[in-house]
Amino acid sequence: MSELAKRTVFGSLFVIVMIGSILLNYWAFFVVMLATVMIGSQEVSKLMLKDDNRGLTVATVILGTLFFVLSVELYPYSHIFQIVLVLTPLLIALFSKRYPFEKVAVSCWTAMFFVALPCILMMEFYWNSPVKLDGKYLIIMLFCLIWINDIFAYLTGMAIGKHKLFERISPKKTIEGSMGGLVMTIVVAFLVNHNWLHAMDDWKMMGMAMVVVIFGSLGDLCESMMKRQAGVKDSGNVIPGHGGILDRFDATFLAVPFVYCYLMIF
Repeated sequence: MSELAKRTVFGSLFVIVMIGSILLNYWAFFVVMLATVMIGSQEVSKLMLKDDNRGLTVATVILGTLFFVLSVELYPYSHIFQIVLVLTPLLIALFSKRYPFEKVAVSCWTAMFFVALPCILMMEFYWNSPVKLDGKYLIIMLFCLIWINDIFAYLTGMAIGKHKLFERISPKKTIEGSMGGLVMTIVVAFLVNHNWLHAMDDWKMMGMAMVVVIFGSLGDLCESMMKRQAGVKDSGNVIPGHGGILDRFDATFLAVPFVYCYLMIF
């Protein structure tokens, strides 16, 4: 199978699994998000630590997973467990002779806040939509906006891209590509909301699309920074042709918390 065919097949399967789990029911989406947190936490740990720190990687996965599960399933008491889990890396470093604090902190806290927190917020969207739209469709819309930005940023960059956006971190991204993705995502968000969804005022929808693009792009750059510092091309190999969970969710992981803040404010 050629690389293009592999990317197409497994990319399509990824979309089917994501959209299908959201539409099926809460527990199907919960399982997908749980797997995302577990695998994503492992990938984060390996990128952050570089060398062999198997015990700390296991601890990172456990803390990231507990942070997700307890936050989602034990509401409204979840804040108690969140505080305990956030402080746990301090205790691990205090009593560990092998793992220094900086390694424990960067691994565990990145997993909890960069990977688990956005998944928690998506589960929150599922049950408590802050807009005039069923939560499951709000989540699908967020994913679609991220994918639209990716597609049009790539196409615009290939067609007219000349000026590098952030060459030190991602040499292939261009300013023209980023602007093309931003404009098309805002246009599509406006047209879909104005003609079909009516989830919020049009200007609020366009503002949300802008938040998705800006912070999704920054999430992509942050993950590229992690990979560059670790000296790897992909965060993992769980999705053939696409890399790891972080490679697929990098934009989502940073965009979702800022979308959540945007919707809470407006």
